[in-house]
Amino acid sequence: MGIRFIQDKYTPGEAMRLTNINNATEAYKAIESNPQFAPLLENVIPKHPAQLYEAFGYIFVFLILFFLYWKTNVREKLGFLFGLFLVLLWTVRFIVEYVKESQGGFENELGLFSTGQWLSIPFIIVGLILLIRAKKQDPIA
Repeated sequence: MGIRFIQDKYTPGEAMRLTNINNATEAYKAIESNPQFAPLLENVIPKHPAQLYEAFGYIFVFLILFFLYWKTNVREKLGFLFGLFLVLLWTVRFIVEYVKESQGGFENELGLFSTGQWLSIPFIIVGLILLIRAKKQDPIA
């Protein structure tokens, strides 16, 4: 699902006023856990932790590249690892952009994709070109 960010929806004053609790921290805890305030919690829109998704994706990219560099001979093919890096990194970003909040005001004019996704596509294409060229080359001596 997503994580509910109560403090993004209600200011401390609003939370205290809506719950009739004089401590903001306690008011937030009441909204979070007290069934009496469930309607207030339903107004809070869940959000995906996109930065964490992106961080874990980048760690995954690192592990793949690290393994390929040390355990295979692809490091001998000029441009292969860099091309794979571009494809993997920008593919992670492309996927994560689906759950991110819009950061610009003109996302509707861009069609199906967000700004970040449109900016990722050229790097993925360049990475694919580098991968194809590296596959055709002879290994470096």
